[in-house]
Amino acid sequence: MSPDRSTLQSYYANIWGSELQKHLAGDIAAGTVSATFISPIVTIIDRTIVERLALNRPLLRTLGANTFCSIFRPRKFYVSKPFFIVWSLYAATYCTANVTESCIEHLPSLTDETSTANVAATLSFLPTYVVNVYLGIMKDVNFAQYYGRASTAVATSTRVPRAAYMSLLFRDSVTIFSSFNLAPWMASSVPDSVATNPHTKAMITQLVLPAAVQFANTPLHLLGLDLIARPQTQGLATRWSRVRRDWAPSSTVRAARVLPAFGVGCIMNTELRDLFHHS
Repeated sequence: MSPDRSTLQSYYANIWGSELQKHLAGDIAAGTVSATFISPIVTIIDRTIVERLALNRPLLRTLGANTFCSIFRPRKFYVSKPFFIVWSLYAATYCTANVTESCIEHLPSLTDETSTANVAATLSFLPTYVVNVYLGIMKDVNFAQYYGRASTAVATSTRVPRAAYMSLLFRDSVTIFSSFNLAPWMASSVPDSVATNPHTKAMITQLVLPAAVQFANTPLHLLGLDLIARPQTQGLATRWSRVRRDWAPSSTVRAARVLPAFGVGCIMNTELRDLFHHS
């Protein structure tokens, strides 16, 4: 005998009412706290790379100066537009991932069957991908315009070349593929002499691969920033000489940047989300 319609409506109203609302609140709290924790270091590194490329400033000295500003001039650093842009990027990314996953978890008809659940898991990744890539590119455009000039009083409104968007889009696609697809696939390739537990192997590849990939896609990152910061420059050879000059140090710094953004931040977000859901 099929359940009464009013009974089903009452059941789903209860699930999608009290429990889902509690989970969504926890999702947003976990995402915002995690973004707040990692945003300072990401802001410092991204600003340093832009200033090194566009203004030819010493990398380590610039990194130290920006770190000093975040510690001893907190009002100027944390109330600035660049910090808000970085915070918005990761808060939106983490919250989107959390909220999408929670909504799918509260659809029993989708999650009961394994094949459908796999499709749902794939679809749940798409909103996060779109949000992260779009806001990430907008962040780089703003940073290049704001810090890529000799005067950083105001961001310029120069039209951004289409090639810059394409370069940054391809860069993000490579990074996200290495984080969400390549890392799980490569986990079983970690030798047993390094780790025997499958979970440990997965953690290793999750941290190592996205960082290693930065040495391959940093030229795309630098080229995109240079196209934005110096749109008037003619000739690919001129741009490529600057990209080649900064490739090694910028790749190293960007590899370190991946650890808070795709490592510590993701782990903190997951742990906080579980804590809030079960509290």
